[in-house]
Amino acid sequence: MVKSKYEFGDLAVVQGIIQQCAESSLNVYFKQSTANTKDDGSIVTEADIAMQSAMTSALRQSYPDVMMLSEENSNQEHLDVMQSGNDYWCLDPLDGTNNYHHTLPLFSVSLALISNNQIIMAIVYDPIRQEFFSTLKGHGLWINNKQAPAPKQPLDLRNSMAAVDFKRLGMEIKLLLIEQAPYKSQRNIGSCALEWAWLAAGRLQLLLHGSEKFWDYAAGYLLTSEAGGFSETIEGESVFDRTLSPRSVIAASNEELFKQWAHWIRRS
Repeated sequence: MVKSKYEFGDLAVVQGIIQQCAESSLNVYFKQSTANTKDDGSIVTEADIAMQSAMTSALRQSYPDVMMLSEENSNQEHLDVMQSGNDYWCLDPLDGTNNYHHTLPLFSVSLALISNNQIIMAIVYDPIRQEFFSTLKGHGLWINNKQAPAPKQPLDLRNSMAAVDFKRLGMEIKLLLIEQAPYKSQRNIGSCALEWAWLAAGRLQLLLHGSEKFWDYAAGYLLTSEAGGFSETIEGESVFDRTLSPRSVIAASNEELFKQWAHWIRRS
């Protein structure tokens, strides 16, 4: 097994960069941002651009050989990075832009490091609560620099809290979830990365999303795996497929719940 060039101490370095950049960009524009609509109908604010610029510059100084794939770059730039063969960051500078723009304090920064076609580092930062969820592959889940013990989790769907994004699901499954919900309760907080992080931390037990982009799931995918959780697409494939194609997500905080949840979704 080839030893990774990245050490556990790199997590602290990168977290420091994220926190400093968030303070100089996200904190500045919160409650006073303006928004423009992108081609796909989503919005982008000054904070998205400022955070991406600050992170790109700061990470380049500390890791000059690592490229940057960020949400607000062009699709061609994304492809150039992925096809380069180099290590690269996958950044969502502001996940939950609508929440941020409407001053709803549920948004996050998501950063993953990809090396040799594997996600090897993951960090999700909640600026409002100043809470870091992080991992280096093989080191388990860490919350604010403390290793997070595996929380006691239910083993039955009926006792579980689910994060479900109804917006991107088909009508048939929407109706079934409304009329025959198999879980105890359901939420959708508007930040994919934060939902993944809370799943990893055991605050949620189930996750269902019809379509997430690479920067939506990259960090959360590894956080969940390192915390003992399981995830697949609705079709039964790996969520991370080393492409830019949007992916559906079924995930759960432990194996038993995942089996029940995936079976219920696919049967439905």
